Amino acid sequence: MLGYLGAPVVLDDLLYAPDSSLLKQTVDAQMLAMLNLAGFGFAAWDGAWRDPQTPLCYRSTQVAVFDRNIQAIARKLSAGALVAHLRGVPYRADTQINLENVHPFHFEGLPIVMAHNGDLAGFHQMRFDLVDHVKPHFARMIHGSSDSAWLYALLVSQIDDPTGPLDAEEIVGAVDRTLALVRRIRARHGIHRSSSVNLVIGDGRNLVAVRFTFDFGRFDVAPFQGGVEFLSQWFTLGRDYGQHDGEWKMIGGAENADSVLVASEPLTRDVSTWVEVPEYSALAMRRTDDGVRGRILALDA
Repeated sequence: MLGYLGAPVVLDDLLYAPDSSLLKQTVDAQMLAMLNLAGFGFAAWDGAWRDPQTPLCYRSTQVAVFDRNIQAIARKLSAGALVAHLRGVPYRADTQINLENVHPFHFEGLPIVMAHNGDLAGFHQMRFDLVDHVKPHFARMIHGSSDSAWLYALLVSQIDDPTGPLDAEEIVGAVDRTLALVRRIRARHGIHRSSSVNLVIGDGRNLVAVRFTFDFGRFDVAPFQGGVEFLSQWFTLGRDYGQHDGEWKMIGGAENADSVLVASEPLTRDVSTWVEVPEYSALAMRRTDDGVRGRILALDA
């Protein structure tokens, strides 16, 4: 998955052009030994668009590298904020491939969207406990059957006024409360299997990247998540994202950054400007008059 906040950039430069672009990760992710064939989606914002607070959302269950619509849109569309996600799923007959389960998730009337990498063990045991903590208005808006769809509804239910405007640290607080609820419900059902909850959350003004795992390293069955136990999450800060001296990167460093890019793995061959989000932490970034500013916050859940 991927998140961007900053100066407007052509989506092709994020989704297709870099060395390890998000769409290339459909079949050739460098840090995950699995295929991501179960759909693609994005939410984008730009101040020059009509109703700029409302995200433009696109979702498809097609294998992303074969979707000509995405390619045509990406070549023409520039945006100042983006959350995008490739869906990878267990290779089982009971897995549901449908639009309702394609990320990022978004309820009409809210500015906030969420994408999730990971798998909540025992989700079907937990689901009816989770609904007690979802506001009834949002519970009626859940159309997906996946753990990720329910996590989104749970997250927005932890925000006092999810219609905004929101603050990045307010979003992190809601993440903490969401994870704490899930932890209690896991304990109630005796669920202790390692479960990753890496998130990218955006609303056009803020970008939050979460790196978190419940009960790290405890597996009664092998994880489906590409053979790794703790999913990665990376970020880079700077200005003027694009090709510089033949390499895709930002320049200028973090001090005067006007843009931030987060991704489940670095998009570029040159990884020297990328930093890994610490485990059990959230990168909380906001747009300001001077660029983008924020910090890394420890998660309490």
